[in-house]
Amino acid sequence: MGVSQVSEAPVSAEEVWQRCLEIIQHNLGENVAPVRTFLRSVQPVSLQDSVLVLRVPSPFFYEYIEEHFSTLIVRTLRRLLGPKARLEYQVFITSEAKPMRLSSQELPPPTVVPGLRPAQNFPTYLNPRYTFDNFIEGECNRLARQAARTVAQRPGQTAFNPLFIYGEVGQGKTHLVHALGNYARMLHPEKILLYYTSERFTNEYIEAVRKNKISEFLQRLHSLDIIIVDDIQFLTGKPGTQDIFFHIFNHLHQNNRQIVLTADVAPQELRGMEERIVSRFGWGLAAPLFPPDYQTRLDILRFKLQQEGVEIAEDILAYIAENIQTHVRDLESVVIQLLAETSLRRRELSLELAQQIVARFKPLRSRAVTVEQILRVVSNYFKIHVDELRSKSRKKQVAYARHIAVFLARKYTRHALKGLGEYFGGRDHSTILHSCQWIEENLRVSKELAMHVQDLERILFRTSS
Repeated sequence: MGVSQVSEAPVSAEEVWQRCLEIIQHNLGENVAPVRTFLRSVQPVSLQDSVLVLRVPSPFFYEYIEEHFSTLIVRTLRRLLGPKARLEYQVFITSEAKPMRLSSQELPPPTVVPGLRPAQNFPTYLNPRYTFDNFIEGECNRLARQAARTVAQRPGQTAFNPLFIYGEVGQGKTHLVHALGNYARMLHPEKILLYYTSERFTNEYIEAVRKNKISEFLQRLHSLDIIIVDDIQFLTGKPGTQDIFFHIFNHLHQNNRQIVLTADVAPQELRGMEERIVSRFGWGLAAPLFPPDYQTRLDILRFKLQQEGVEIAEDILAYIAENIQTHVRDLESVVIQLLAETSLRRRELSLELAQQIVARFKPLRSRAVTVEQILRVVSNYFKIHVDELRSKSRKKQVAYARHIAVFLARKYTRHALKGLGEYFGGRDHSTILHSCQWIEENLRVSKELAMHVQDLERILFRTSS
């Protein structure tokens, strides 16, 4: 049946597209609101030879329409225009870019689209600094990185649900799941996403119990399209929290919502976690993160230094990559110390300097220290009494020293945030986490802070040997 045989057939691209929108609205019913907002950016361009061309502002819009509505739209087009009706797209990545003409199965690699935001006013707790672009891929992390990217592109629609990423401290688990969340948020602005540390999850649950608001807590989490829970191992030994997590997990999984988890060990090695929960971790993909190999370490160093605008001779890079074989975080620390020595102490950037830094850094991971030792060393260094570090004082110098002490305690001891809070005057976990985040963020921009942390680490591990 051709166009001329269809009674009252639409005669323009605008009329055809309007008819398609009506069909979509009819099928979605009350759930159409966020989709209507999304589709406002789609413009009909032309209708020629039974081909409707839509202009979309990015490949993400094309992917979304193809995945969710293309079958319905094409069926509508063929009813209106005949059996040869087709749907095509013009994709504009920027206002200056030339349009790309696309049809099904021709989606280009996703790109970031500025200005897209989730439809709901819903906090994500994501750190925007962590992206796939600054997560260096290597053999040590390729499976986990590629799986994370796939999940971000098609949350809840792959076999990787849950996606369970595991590895030792400092291998990039947190970076990777934040990158997943940030990428998914760009690709799917209509989806509701939430990143949790296990401490935050536990404390929100406890607060909901205390205020008799469990139903509100569950309703909030049941509404999620993507949930990320970092360091799930800290739920061990907490039966009440595990029980509520079990029910949330079941609800989200049964409704094809995406679940992303991290831990320091593989699922089967979790101790103190209920078997019914551990068995569900095996429903998806468990992807390991291993210590970086030599080439990955070299690539990480080059990237970090390029970000700082610093050029270093290849023999220096090779020496650091060869001799720091533990964690990504250790490589970052060496770079920070190297930059602090050259910029603050005006030392020449040389192989000898790199050897000195690596020599005093390498033993750090093998020596055990206590929070008490850290407090004593920080106290002596800044000439501040230990009791003042533990006090509620907000004096600038005291708060600065306290932030560093908390950061070192978190980095070099096995205490959870709540436990560290007890050492630091009964502070809650969020205050401890804030101190750690403040140091991590400012280490990148403050050479003086980097020098203080470096000095304290050298003193601390000389003292503890």
